[in-house]
Amino acid sequence: LTIKSSSESREAEAAIASLRDQLDIPNTIRLIESYDISHHSGSSAVAGCVAFSNKGKLKDKYRLFNISSENRANDIASMLEVIQRRFKKKNLHLEIPDLIIIDGGKTHLKKVVSKLEELDLSEIFVISISKRARRKLSMDLIHLQDGTTKEVVKGSLAHLFIQEIRDETHRFSIMNQKKKTIRSSLRSSLDILHGVG
Repeated sequence: LTIKSSSESREAEAAIASLRDQLDIPNTIRLIESYDISHHSGSSAVAGCVAFSNKGKLKDKYRLFNISSENRANDIASMLEVIQRRFKKKNLHLEIPDLIIIDGGKTHLKKVVSKLEELDLSEIFVISISKRARRKLSMDLIHLQDGTTKEVVKGSLAHLFIQEIRDETHRFSIMNQKKKTIRSSLRSSLDILHGVG
């Protein structure tokens, strides 16, 4: 499901309606934010956030977070750091999403929900997505806040929409993590040159 122009907004709206229906999401969904952590053996860790609405990708709302050194080797701690930074009080002038999608299992979900409650943002609906055996996209499991786990109907608008969101989040995170690794490697190489640095 690729949504690139306003002429395709009806398709996006239908995909969001399908997602709400299959996952029993009570919220009206105007803005979706999806988060993913990317690192290289615990170093150069970043978190990417991509945004979608009933018009498709909202690239002006994409965000990149550098993960602190104390959390970079821990995916859950990294995610909580990002949620804290994204939704701290001085950032609340930014539009608040109706749905957050994170990469991970039930533990990731529980921790993020607790962090949002701590920030007085319990109205945001959160789902997490984890892979089943053989890590096939078609076998993704969706974990809900009530403790249940669901699979969306394969090939449905909801399924295609979630795949598009996940693919875009992974692409954005990995691309920026690779850039960070290259910059770090370049700085390290320059540090060993006499008179440079």
